[in-house]
Amino acid sequence: MARAWEALDRAYYLIEANSYADAQNILDEILLADPQNVEAWNAYIRSCKTRGELENLRGYVIRVWKTRVSDDFLHAKQRFILQRLNETLNAL
Repeated sequence: MARAWEALDRAYYLIEANSYADAQNILDEILLADPQNVEAWNAYIRSCKTRGELENLRGYVIRVWKTRVSDDFLHAKQRFILQRLNETLNAL
């Protein structure tokens, strides 16, 4: 995979082009390597356009933290990501 920032640039480009599934594929690769990449999670949130997609993403965040993250003190990053997700949900 390209450097994370290059992949993120590509994902943001695809989001702007309304190619959400392609952007999410790139973001999945980034998050596989670095599940605490807040910028990738923010991009993922931007790629979701419906309440159902955001609810599914919430479950994905929770699953990732349960299975792959062990060094997030007090789950601070997870809480931040879920807060951003909730703000987006409330704005719909």
